[in-house]
Amino acid sequence: MKKLKWVICDCCEGNGKVENPAFSNGFTSSEWHDMHDDEQASYMAGDYDVECQDCKGLGRVQVPNVAAMTFAEKRLLVVERRESREEARLDAEIDAELAAERHFGC
Repeated sequence: MKKLKWVICDCCEGNGKVENPAFSNGFTSSEWHDMHDDEQASYMAGDYDVECQDCKGLGRVQVPNVAAMTFAEKRLLVVERRESREEARLDAEIDAELAAERHFGC
């Protein structure tokens, strides 16, 4: 069994919520001024925030406790992380190819 510990989520910094991705580009000043005062206040209060996907709203995540692991467990962790990085790299390549094909109308 892996040795794990809880740490504060890096994504939401322990809040369990993040800004809604729909607002990731922000607002122009004219859009902001067109909003009613109560809409502006709701936005600033975080009423449109969504649950953090990394921690599922807990504000904390489990990570390996390397200090408590045996040498064999550390080696296995290294192998798992290498495989995970390679899988992520391949997924990014496939996504880039699909995006290029969509761009050229394929």
